[in-house]
Amino acid sequence: MAAIKSVKLFFQEGNSDKVYNATIVEDRGAYTVQVEWGRRGSKLSEGNKCVRVTRAAAEREFDKCVREKRGKGYEEIGGGKAPAAVAPPVGQGSGSKAGAGTRRAKVGHAAQLLTALDDDELDRFLADETMVAQQKLDGVRVLVTVGNTLVATNRDGQPTQMAGAALSGLSYLPQGTIVDGEVLGSAFWLFDVLQLAGTDVRGQGYLDRWQLLDEELEPALTGDAHILPVARGGKRKRTLHDKLRASGAEGIVFKHRDAPYASGRGATQRKYKFIKSADVIILENVGNAYKMAVYDGRTLFECGNVFAGTTNASRKDLDARLSRGEKPVCEVRYLYATDNHQLFQPVFVSVREDKIAKACLRAQLIQAGRDVIA
Repeated sequence: MAAIKSVKLFFQEGNSDKVYNATIVEDRGAYTVQVEWGRRGSKLSEGNKCVRVTRAAAEREFDKCVREKRGKGYEEIGGGKAPAAVAPPVGQGSGSKAGAGTRRAKVGHAAQLLTALDDDELDRFLADETMVAQQKLDGVRVLVTVGNTLVATNRDGQPTQMAGAALSGLSYLPQGTIVDGEVLGSAFWLFDVLQLAGTDVRGQGYLDRWQLLDEELEPALTGDAHILPVARGGKRKRTLHDKLRASGAEGIVFKHRDAPYASGRGATQRKYKFIKSADVIILENVGNAYKMAVYDGRTLFECGNVFAGTTNASRKDLDARLSRGEKPVCEVRYLYATDNHQLFQPVFVSVREDKIAKACLRAQLIQAGRDVIA
């Protein structure tokens, strides 16, 4: 193989110290865009943006990659420009050069976020009397400050318009109240309160804050605004878990009953996702991700792209199989299938030599159950 064109890029700011390399290589009249990326000084991940295409197609993909990276603040190594020995502080590096004047102002509180729970921890959290449980919703996270108007912010504290009319049911809450919840369809489900009528309640335990929602705020809710139920005690948590899993829900959440509200991720609020798996056919490399399909009758039905879970070795193997004209069958794990049967958050597991393409059926794809379980 001969290298036709290449570029080396870097990004440095704060804790970020990354490189991205792209090369067009030619092999017997066909062209491939090879890429490498990762933390500077460490072993880089490898992949292909396109495999054995025309030179024109490879040039377009190469230019697109470089343009996107430069738009994010990456700089080209060369012409006297090179990474510093130590990345500059936040506000002085690559990201700031790219994003100057484009960041939305923070006007609200940053949200308390969930930390993932491993499989071997689930039973312990179901039995732990200090933890209460709730359904994990598949909605849009919104914090709402009640004043003369309703001000909605996202999980980072930035203004958001995504909530729309779903917040109208909060209009009669006392001014000076700040609530946390998710928009699900046309409904807003509240699961926490940070401030009640001007009084900061973040220091109270979660169960006390939830009771404020249920006792103080619930009577003022109108329309399609609701309080998300909690399950207390091992038996009720297990019952909720079983109902959620049977309904195809996204997962279950655990919150320490005595923990205060603290922005960011921590150990007091945990999430467990109900992961599903399917066998899919890999059709092609679509830019360092792989297009998946299943059979719907005799017709191939495309069900999304997968990249997560692949490694340098598995990507080389998949690209080699595809270049030979194979359409390998692979196992992927996913959270759920969307309404149009696209896999949400797919993760590559392995090539399945023991499965045939005709066994990869659309019926495997399980859609999420979005109904809230009481």
